[in-house]
Amino acid sequence: MKLVDELKLQIVDKSLQAFRAGLFAGTSGNMSTYIPEEKLMLITPTSVRYEIMKPNQIVEMRLDGTVLSNGKPSSEWHLHAEMYKAHENIRAVFHTHSPYGTAFAVNHMSIPAVLIEAYFFLGGEVPCAKYATPGTPEVGIYAAETIGDKGGVLLANHGVVAVGKDLAEAYLRAEYIEDAAKIYTFAKQIGTPVELKQL
Repeated sequence: MKLVDELKLQIVDKSLQAFRAGLFAGTSGNMSTYIPEEKLMLITPTSVRYEIMKPNQIVEMRLDGTVLSNGKPSSEWHLHAEMYKAHENIRAVFHTHSPYGTAFAVNHMSIPAVLIEAYFFLGGEVPCAKYATPGTPEVGIYAAETIGDKGGVLLANHGVVAVGKDLAEAYLRAEYIEDAAKIYTFAKQIGTPVELKQL
């Protein structure tokens, strides 16, 4: 199987997994990977439900917005493209509307590093980028400026972005971001969460 075909299959599988895990809802959220040698971004299509998405619907495109095959990409393709352009180490981007992480984004709050996993998998706290209208290049520009060397970033009043060297790492980080947000929320209800200092 060619690399492109294998990656398309991975995107479909992980998108369905994300939908079933509650990281995606309806047709919200999107996922991509970038092959720098071919200057090729593979990204989920717009408005296709994850239960019926097929590998041949994954859009092939350039970072400048040129679509090479398979129709219309996610409306947030700018977000993905800007992350790849700004950070050469990023090879996969996973944008979710996971409820606990997004709740922090709606409050314009970072997710504090209260678990050791936050340092191992996310690089510490997950910062929140300033607001930009969804679907605009500014969403990606602000996210790329804010993420630094972290494993993820929140989009104010919008959602969550996890990144990685591949789709598996980006997905794992998305899980840890939501887990950290959920645990912090529960801890806040029963006491005063204690943030871990830099390891």
